[in-house]
Amino acid sequence: MKHFLPLLLALMFCSPIHAEKMKTYKKDVTIWYEAFNKNDSTLLDKILSENWVDIPPAPGQPSGPAGAKQILVELTKTFPDLKVTIQDVLQEGNKVVVRSEISGTQKASFMGFPSKSRKLVIQAIDIHEFKDGKIIRTWHTEDWMTGFHQLDVFAK
Repeated sequence: MKHFLPLLLALMFCSPIHAEKMKTYKKDVTIWYEAFNKNDSTLLDKILSENWVDIPPAPGQPSGPAGAKQILVELTKTFPDLKVTIQDVLQEGNKVVVRSEISGTQKASFMGFPSKSRKLVIQAIDIHEFKDGKIIRTWHTEDWMTGFHQLDVFAK
C-alpha cells in the first residue's frame, strides 16, 4: 500500500490531461502581440491553430488565421505606429487572459471614419484558449468608444 500512493500520484501528474493544464502559455501568448507590434503576419502562423476562432469577429472578417492577418493589415495600415503593450497576463488551465493597451495615430480611414491624424490609447482584454501549443480561440473586447472619442469621430 505504501508503494501504491506514489505510483498513483506519478500517474496522475504525468497524464497528458494534467500536462496540458500544467503547461504555461504566458510566454507563448506574447507572440500574438509581437505580430501586431512588428506588423509580421508570419508570427501569427506560429501561434494560431489552423481552425482558430475569433469571438467576436470584425464585420467581413474571414475565418481562421486569415481573419487575424486581415485585422493585422487593416490596423497597421490605419495606425502605422500601432503598439500593443501587455499590462497583465493571467493563466488558468489552458486559458490565458491578457490586459493590454493599444495605441496608435490614425493615418487612414477606420471603420468609415476619415483620419484626423489623432492618437488613440485604449484598453483591451483578450482570453486566448490553447490546445497543443496553439491558440484555438480568442475572446476579446476593446474600449473602442473611448478610442472613437479620442479620434474625434463624433465631432459635429
